Amino acid sequence: MSESDHNTTGACACGAITYKAEQVAPVWYCHCQQCRRMTGHFMAASQVALDKIEITGEPKWYYVNQRSRYGFCPDCGSQMFWRNDENNYMSLTAGCMDNTAGLSDRGHIFVSEKGDYYDIPADQMQSEYWEEPAE
Repeated sequence: MSESDHNTTGACACGAITYKAEQVAPVWYCHCQQCRRMTGHFMAASQVALDKIEITGEPKWYYVNQRSRYGFCPDCGSQMFWRNDENNYMSLTAGCMDNTAGLSDRGHIFVSEKGDYYDIPADQMQSEYWEEPAE
């Protein structure tokens, strides 16, 4: 996970779940079928180390396999988090962040699974998988 100096807070639509996050990484756009089904399009998400985020409230976690889960608000349904239990970080959906000024993007992943109804700009990084960025 590539850290940055970006700090933010975030919340679901109804405000029942909030968070504070430090050293949030740039945004990745994930086009995998799981993310598309969970979000209704593709997921725009950043990453944060587990020791750099404080969540208030109780997100509901849905496991899509034995290790990977999505976190959402059980009251309003806002999709907020993604986590692989083997990693020491989690993903934050960019749409739930209060402060995105200065937050950059890294590129698009799992592009072979994207919907046919949209295009990814040719000048943006595209990959068939996610790979830890070189520091």
